[in-house]
Amino acid sequence: MQRSVPVLAVLALGGALLLGGCRYHSHSCHYRGCHVTVSGAGQTVEVSGVHLTVSRISSQGMTVATDGSGPTVIGVGQSTRVGRFKIKVASADNDKVKFDIEGEWIWVRPFL
Repeated sequence: MQRSVPVLAVLALGGALLLGGCRYHSHSCHYRGCHVTVSGAGQTVEVSGVHLTVSRISSQGMTVATDGSGPTVIGVGQSTRVGRFKIKVASADNDKVKFDIEGEWIWVRPFL
């Protein structure tokens, strides 16, 4: 029994992941804001109905736009308004950034 095709498929997928990098995001929300983690620049993520475009991540911070606003550079430890939202960068490295976003748009569904 030959298994060359499945092995080749797995190797090809693994190579694509290595070349493309791992991109993901996660978030958790509370009354008026969300804690967000984005890994991999050049992506648009949706957080509670808001589209955030993280175009650059470095050890100094990130470049982000919200719902059509212009791109804004925010350094680690800095807080600034981006469109209708206040964003504060908590930490960043060359591939991953953690930040908080606040605004009246945050809406957390109560448990029923």
